[in-house]
Amino acid sequence: MSRRAFILGLVIVGLLVFSLYRAKYGAKDTAAELMAVEAQIEDARHEKALLETELSHMSRREWIEEYARNELGMAPPRPEQMANERDLDALVGLPEDPAADAAPRSMEAPE
Repeated sequence: MSRRAFILGLVIVGLLVFSLYRAKYGAKDTAAELMAVEAQIEDARHEKALLETELSHMSRREWIEEYARNELGMAPPRPEQMANERDLDALVGLPEDPAADAAPRSMEAPE
């Protein structure tokens, strides 16, 4: 009986050593993953700060005006480009009647 108890004890000790070994290396792997995730978080925070700085720069009125002028060829409107609501019909033509476009074709004369 003592021989069985000794073998059983060795098996239990062996299982405990193996479990401890796996736990130790599992903890190392987890720590490495945690450090990698923390590095990604730090990179994301740095990128966020950079993007916020860029947004504050690009949302300035002076920058928008300069970009519109240089890159898009836009300029502030000239007085002759302005029109009153009353003058629109003369400039662009009379509005079309959408009801006339929606008339059924069956009412048209056959050809």
